[in-house]
Amino acid sequence: STTLTKRIKPLCFHYNFSEYKTYKMSTLSLFGSSVCPLSQSVQMTLDLLKLDYKYTEVNVANGSTCTRDFLALNPHKSVPVLVDSDLVITESTAAITYLVMQYSSSQLYPECAKKVSQIDQRLQFHIGRFYEALIECIAPVFMGKSSSIETEKMETLKEVLMWINQMTVGGYVLDTSMTIADIAFLSTMSTLEASNILSLHPYKNISMWLENMRKQVPNYENNCQKGADEFGKRFRERYEKSGTDKVEKDANAQDFKVDVSSETSSMVFTSESESGTDYTFSASDDGSYTPASNTDPFTGKGNVGAALARQMMMVAAPAVGTIPFFKH
Repeated sequence: STTLTKRIKPLCFHYNFSEYKTYKMSTLSLFGSSVCPLSQSVQMTLDLLKLDYKYTEVNVANGSTCTRDFLALNPHKSVPVLVDSDLVITESTAAITYLVMQYSSSQLYPECAKKVSQIDQRLQFHIGRFYEALIECIAPVFMGKSSSIETEKMETLKEVLMWINQMTVGGYVLDTSMTIADIAFLSTMSTLEASNILSLHPYKNISMWLENMRKQVPNYENNCQKGADEFGKRFRERYEKSGTDKVEKDANAQDFKVDVSSETSSMVFTSESESGTDYTFSASDDGSYTPASNTDPFTGKGNVGAALARQMMMVAAPAVGTIPFFKH
């Protein structure tokens, strides 16, 4: 017993903090799908933090998430799944926040409670509004359940993009520096662009942000772009066969009316609420949006300030939710 204690004790105190972190890195495993945006965001975070990990490709389409071994990891039958020693994380947002907090606390997800609350709001907006809106549009077509996208779902996606365009006015999803929220948005935006269901050109801030992020994130091409392109290819094979491409393009042209004769392009975006009220915004190249009329769309009264305040609250306090990627 004494001998055993002497053998164990040096091991407990041999590793300094950095050595212990290196040891822990080797236990990281990611089970994901190369065409899944949520898997891509976790893999990009792992590489951004320069962590060692084992990646296992899970063929969701062939039912690999329904096997006994996978169900033992994640009974929800979805990817990604991050494993760190005896810890199993089955939600992408939880995975990327854990990785930064555990291995590399930085501006990506700082210790400041106020800053973290803002990042968390963006992350919740991503999964609850942006990712959900995209999946509502593309998943039925990709899975062969439909050959077209419902107009109402497309309008919801365009409204979400309008808010993201406003968020990225500072160059990033939040203010003027990269956070893990940018990584989350990047994978979903890449899939949207590859699907080619609408043009991102009218969203000037998003376009500049996307180009910048591609350059900043290490291994973006392998970890995100290739998977997004593959997904886009499969999606378009199903979507183009439906014969609705021309209709969607015409609809996009009507939704975004660009006045090229002006130095500042004027674009009008209209969406319809559940009550049937039209929300119309004028957008300039700097990404700023203002109502096209002086009427508060919520009350019908001329109170632009109140209308804008409520619009910004929608960005600051988004809905919370999650949709597993191609859940069986």
